[in-house]
Amino acid sequence: MANTHSNADTRIYKISQPERYQKVVYRPKGLNRNTPAINLSGNWLSEAGFSINDPLKIRVMPGCLIITALNFHELWHCLKSLSDGEWDDIEVAHWLQQFPGQLNKISLKKNR
Repeated sequence: MANTHSNADTRIYKISQPERYQKVVYRPKGLNRNTPAINLSGNWLSEAGFSINDPLKIRVMPGCLIITALNFHELWHCLKSLSDGEWDDIEVAHWLQQFPGQLNKISLKKNR
């Protein structure tokens, strides 16, 4: 349990340009030019909280993709900072096990 003078390890991300525009292109597969591809890269991904090797969750809807970084340590601290009541590590860990997608639990173990 944290003492009364500790601060949650939270990050505030400053996004230089919150909207980006890009084209869907194709990924050549032999002579087939019908496989659509979207390539995302740039320092703006770091600004948005994405790191190299972060697991991602991609929600797919007609005409819409939502990409979320699944960093367990970051999510843990965000949840803790939003908590109004008593913090129950076991209850939160149980809830996170049911969180959709794969969470990177290794980063949480390293920072305990």
